[in-house]
Amino acid sequence: MKRLLPATIALLAISCKPSRDPVVARVGSLAITRSEFDQKLAEVPADYKAFVESPDGRRQFIDILIREKLVLAAAEKAGVTQDPGFKKEIRRLKKEEDRRLKEGRDYLLKRFWIDTLRKNGTIAVSDGEIRRYWEKHPDEVVIRQILAATPQQAEALLRKAKAGVSVAKLARAASLDADSAAHGGLMPGAIYGEAIPEFNDLIFRMKLHEISGPIKTEFGYHVVRKESEKKLSYNEARERIARLLEKEKLDRYLQSIKAQFPVEVYHAETTP
Repeated sequence: MKRLLPATIALLAISCKPSRDPVVARVGSLAITRSEFDQKLAEVPADYKAFVESPDGRRQFIDILIREKLVLAAAEKAGVTQDPGFKKEIRRLKKEEDRRLKEGRDYLLKRFWIDTLRKNGTIAVSDGEIRRYWEKHPDEVVIRQILAATPQQAEALLRKAKAGVSVAKLARAASLDADSAAHGGLMPGAIYGEAIPEFNDLIFRMKLHEISGPIKTEFGYHVVRKESEKKLSYNEARERIARLLEKEKLDRYLQSIKAQFPVEVYHAETTP
């Protein structure tokens, strides 16, 4: 195929009939549209933006797009689309696309519904509610934890910790929670209601540097050490409390409508 010169490309773009998405260039039956050109241009790294937006840069850039279209046109003509491996990969991509679309739809469905509940007042949280919660629970606690699989393992770790072995060292060596173990068992600071339910009352009752456990949760058995406790200002805690109270209201509302949507859980038997 004869290579299109930049001048020819420009003339082609000008001579095309006006449309919502004018054609900038063609390679065989494949078109490069204005929207495709602009989209590809927007994807150029920032360091090269100034060059590709210059007249010379734009001409070189469209040469690159023409080369891409040439490869696609040649691959189509060679019958690559009929290759079994190609078809298999297309089916895989289609499944992945369908999965992502469903996830995106589900996310938007939940977000718009929750926004509606906020607007109609069902889960709206007032400044007064937030301030009353803060006045009752102004503190933030930081703990370290070690997660074990059995109560016996947790008891052994607790004995070592109380005998003076560093909880951070034990967490790095033995904790099943890889994320916190990498930081010596250190957990993000929590205000009342943010920690998992089994920790919630306990960690606020514990004395500073006290070690406690084993604490059973759905994750396993925990040994915890209270690292610090401080009072947060209202402004520091406001958004976090608002999220907690909104979640509580949403949970209560979901419980109130649960009867409208019967739940059935099926436990399929599996064979080795």
